[in-house]
Amino acid sequence: MRVLDAAGAKAILCAMMSLSAFVLLVGLVLQETPPADVEVAPRTEFRTPEARLEQRLDALAQAQTPREAAPLVDEIRALWAHSGSDTISLLMDRGAAAEAAGDVDIAIRMYDHVTRLDPDFAEGWLAAGRMAARVEDWAYALETLNTALTLEPRRYDAYLTLGRVLERAEETQAALEAYDAALEIYPAHEDARQARDRLADALAGRSL
Repeated sequence: MRVLDAAGAKAILCAMMSLSAFVLLVGLVLQETPPADVEVAPRTEFRTPEARLEQRLDALAQAQTPREAAPLVDEIRALWAHSGSDTISLLMDRGAAAEAAGDVDIAIRMYDHVTRLDPDFAEGWLAAGRMAARVEDWAYALETLNTALTLEPRRYDAYLTLGRVLERAEETQAALEAYDAALEIYPAHEDARQARDRLADALAGRSL
């Protein structure tokens, strides 16, 4: 009977340890691998808020009916309204509450604070423009709405408000173009469609 020396015993021990590790690894792999007849749920793709917004706006441009567009609009508005700042959110909430209550001065003041604190937040400029139009400050309304559209070129609601401001300023052709821009982003927007058709008919009547 052959007696193993120390080196031989060590080599056999290493081989056994390697084999054990391999068997353990195979076992782990088999545990993690689902059977062939089990459907594996796809991984949820991570999207940044900006990427989600772009995807939803692309889908909105393809929506054919208000009902189809509604859930997209809800998500788009939520993404637009998210400032990432508790202070900005508080000011926007106070402004909206004052606006709903008819307290125009407070609403204007709140939205003005927002535009000063975060000049890159398009929602604040749009709200400021809406209030400027409400008090018939047309020059400031145009300025703030243009700022909102510079920051967020696909703000269909800014184009809609801009169209209304231009109508009040009797800039009918420019208002029509603003409504067209809103419809290019959100084709199923009924208010924009009705306003656009009304102005188109008015301009056609003038040309006769």
